Amino acid sequence: MDKSGIDLAAWYLLRDIWRQKALFWLRQEPSPLDALDPEIAAKVLGIDFQYREQLGWYQRDRTRYEIAGSIDRQSRIIAVSRRFPWHVMRFTAAHEIGHWVLHSDQITVHRDRPISDHANAANRRDLLEQEADHFAACFLMPRNLVRGYFESAFSRVPFIFDESSAFELNPHDPDSLLRPYAGSRACAVALARARHYRGKHVVPLYERFQVSLIAMAIRIEELDFIRE
Repeated sequence: MDKSGIDLAAWYLLRDIWRQKALFWLRQEPSPLDALDPEIAAKVLGIDFQYREQLGWYQRDRTRYEIAGSIDRQSRIIAVSRRFPWHVMRFTAAHEIGHWVLHSDQITVHRDRPISDHANAANRRDLLEQEADHFAACFLMPRNLVRGYFESAFSRVPFIFDESSAFELNPHDPDSLLRPYAGSRACAVALARARHYRGKHVVPLYERFQVSLIAMAIRIEELDFIRE
């Protein structure tokens, strides 16, 4: 499936969560950020979502991996290991939801190792894993919601780095934002972690969306929120 189709699949799931919000938030009106919850997505899909202390290990190409998440379609169970940081567990959960939604022909138990933050990790993952990764990004960081918070923080989309903004976002090394080396993610990282801009306090985007700093930076790049 192409990326636009995956984006749409994530949007449909978020729409279904929002339509059923009265079932999950009984006493208060939720914010759109509250809907970005893989556990609630599992309930909407009729899946038993479980956190477990560990899920074991498996070996591939002579390398041993600890399992971060698993799917058992026959029992309608998604399990996520607690042995990883919260943002890893959250992304893993959304990734497994992605497998469930996108890859219904996978009827055997599916297991995933933790998703790497390395810039080239996607190039080493097979197509189905890349699709589930993209679904997780679209679900946890929806385009329109990220754009709204991005524009609120930085007043413009796309963002253009000049001497003033580069110095404000990285006073120790503004040149890394003005003249980043090929393949550098410095500009996106600076925007994803910013706590102040133009004299106002900013909640860092990666904290607001409860993802890793690198995951948020990659999403900013995917959405073309930076103009070179």
